[in-house]
Amino acid sequence: MNVIFIIIGMNVSLIFLFDKSKLDSKEWFFKLLILNVILFLIALISYFTGFGKNTAINSLFVPLMAQFAYYVLSKSFYLKYKRNSVDTFWTMDKSLFLDGWFNYMFWLISILLFLFVL
Repeated sequence: MNVIFIIIGMNVSLIFLFDKSKLDSKEWFFKLLILNVILFLIALISYFTGFGKNTAINSLFVPLMAQFAYYVLSKSFYLKYKRNSVDTFWTMDKSLFLDGWFNYMFWLISILLFLFVL
């Protein structure tokens, strides 16, 4: 069961890895935001009631924070460079150096969030 909670808690990271354009789309972003708020509330309720205190249910806190981190990084990238970042994970194009740094920063933040919560 813990593996399922961890995979659900990685929903933003998995979407970022496989189809980053969904995080840039307003419709998908708000749908994912609603889902992550629900997951956050479930984790908060289980934390305060003591249910699943020593399990990976705490990983359900991560998606909302990761989505917020993506939003902040994405908006700051857009304000600085006047364009959305490009996915550089599946390509080796060296001209996308700044986009690679954006992606690196997001991965670093999302991994640190998981280490902090678990």
